[in-house]
Amino acid sequence: MSLFDSRTPFERLYEEASQPEDLPWHRDAPWPMLKRVVGERERAGRAVDLGCGTGVFTVYLAQQGYDVTGVDLIPEAINMAQRRAESAGVAPKLTVANVLEWEGNGPYDLVLDASCMHSFTGQARRTYRRRLLNDWLAPGGDYVLVHFAKKHPLDWRPVGPRRRRRGAVVDAFVPPLSEMAYAYDHLTGVPLPVGPRPRVGQYWFRRPGQWG
Repeated sequence: MSLFDSRTPFERLYEEASQPEDLPWHRDAPWPMLKRVVGERERAGRAVDLGCGTGVFTVYLAQQGYDVTGVDLIPEAINMAQRRAESAGVAPKLTVANVLEWEGNGPYDLVLDASCMHSFTGQARRTYRRRLLNDWLAPGGDYVLVHFAKKHPLDWRPVGPRRRRRGAVVDAFVPPLSEMAYAYDHLTGVPLPVGPRPRVGQYWFRRPGQWG
């Protein structure tokens, strides 16, 4: 790697990956909480996948009948998502953008964030919350969030996404949202040094009201 390489670590990983499976965080299946929410909603509608990556969840939502938009900052991620969508025979809207600056066309009945918000801190996190509540999530809409959970006491690793305890995440959105369900699991499949597997929280929030 050149000393003058201006690419971000994410850009390098995507550009050096010959296929989505080469990415360390790749996941072939939807998160269980997303499947639960889709299964319990009365109908499909408009959805957005924030930080959609290679489009696994975007394509899944399209296959369930959603009019879905996938947004990611990395062009190669969107290229991979487009190829996945074409292979699956669906046509979600895919766009390269910083989610905090993205204009969008909300509100949406379902907002999915599978590991996007946990990269934000400070003002960026406040902007994210404002945009979720003001621009993205419709009345009566569902918000599914996958966020790194509080560190295990033996987890010594100082790097990686910001980890937060469940209470801190819930307090950020409740109220005005209501917490419908929560589950956590250990992240698997990611090559890490010796140590406990990071814990991942899966949240389901709902906005009161009715839309459409």
